[in-house]
Amino acid sequence: MSTPFATLDVERNLKRTVTLPQALGVSFQSIVGGGVIALTGIAVGLTGGGTPLAFLVAAIAVILYSLPISMVGSAMPLVGARYSYAARLINPATGFATMWLSILVTIQLSLLALAAAASVQALVPGLPVRPLAMVLMTVFFLANLFGITFSNRVGIVLSFVMVAAFALYAVIGVPQVDWSAFQEIAPNGIDNFVLAIALLTFAVTGGSFVAELGREMKRPGRDIPLSVIGGTALAGVLYVIMALPAAGAIPASQAAGEPLTAAAEHILPSGPFAFFVLGGAVVAIVGALNALLATATKPILAAIGDGWLPRGLGAVNERFGTPHWLLALLYVIGAVPVLVGLSLEDIAKSASIAAGPVLAIIIVASYRLRSRYPELHAAAPFTLNRGLHLTIAVLGTAVLAAQTYLLITKVGGAVAVALAVWVLLGVLLWWRRRDHVAAVLRVRERGEPMEPATPRS
Repeated sequence: MSTPFATLDVERNLKRTVTLPQALGVSFQSIVGGGVIALTGIAVGLTGGGTPLAFLVAAIAVILYSLPISMVGSAMPLVGARYSYAARLINPATGFATMWLSILVTIQLSLLALAAAASVQALVPGLPVRPLAMVLMTVFFLANLFGITFSNRVGIVLSFVMVAAFALYAVIGVPQVDWSAFQEIAPNGIDNFVLAIALLTFAVTGGSFVAELGREMKRPGRDIPLSVIGGTALAGVLYVIMALPAAGAIPASQAAGEPLTAAAEHILPSGPFAFFVLGGAVVAIVGALNALLATATKPILAAIGDGWLPRGLGAVNERFGTPHWLLALLYVIGAVPVLVGLSLEDIAKSASIAAGPVLAIIIVASYRLRSRYPELHAAAPFTLNRGLHLTIAVLGTAVLAAQTYLLITKVGGAVAVALAVWVLLGVLLWWRRRDHVAAVLRVRERGEPMEPATPRS
């Protein structure tokens, strides 16, 4: 039997310092960011008064397919969950695929930084957006170099500021809502309502990435399910409340296709509007940026431990417990779309196309846990009934596949070529390193003991 809990050399300096509030903050901030700011207006354009319901359905769908991901995270708290679950429960090649696609997802750094800078520009017209985006990415890159505990404590403070700003928007905006705007949930047809749900599903996705911190959590078996499901539920409720004024307090023609700051400017006086932009929109986006940096290195770190990439790339700083070279690499990858002038839409589509298959693979891997490591499944603090697990796995992968296909059909030629080149480079790297990885895994299988899962309390 292989050893899914073998401790890798590249993770020995990682510190178990992440508490439940910190994990919940990472999960919440991984979701609440550029999505609600950029996509709410697009959803209003698609389905008008159906936008709050579309957000609710999207959040429920994400929670459902997050359940099996939470289960496998509870049973197997590994570094780099996206890679490790696929590699240990399916096969190493599938693990490599999730790692390679996860690197591509990191271009969300550009999306988040650009969205934050554009929000600030709403207050300061003429402000150069792309230079400010680079400054924001640099600040949070440096913060993460000082260690996960430091950056997550900052994240908790940011979450309180953000929720206060969004609550102010809701308190002032909801009384202005014309509730008759919600009498028809699909004014532009059921097909556009479904398209809005599919689009908003990606806005609610992200909480499961907190499982990447399994080896850095104090109580991962308990905290991974609570933070994944809790963070997604909190974000879903917040999104529904915020969609009410955007879809019902101003004419749909004014909100359609515009960022949420446009609705807020119409609803809020100048002072509260400034607080909404700086304390809400900007803080939400940079909080998501911080959370992304905190989790994005982990699947690559785990893949390095198996030999897919040079070991030196995964060096972990002994003082701060952070993989400094990987953070620098991801910072560069995240900065490229800003520097080359890629649009927000193209960045969002590319990142979402990469994220969909990764999540589907983890869902499949979660079901494989039942048969491959039944003792770990039985000992996990959080489990699912077999029938429910299978149903969610089938439906979840089908939904993710449909959404990914829909996005692929909507990308332009240049983006499609770039994605194809990225996949081709991954195939070439896999072919070159696969024999080396097989040798590394054979040695580990012969010599390293199994570490038990966290027992039920």
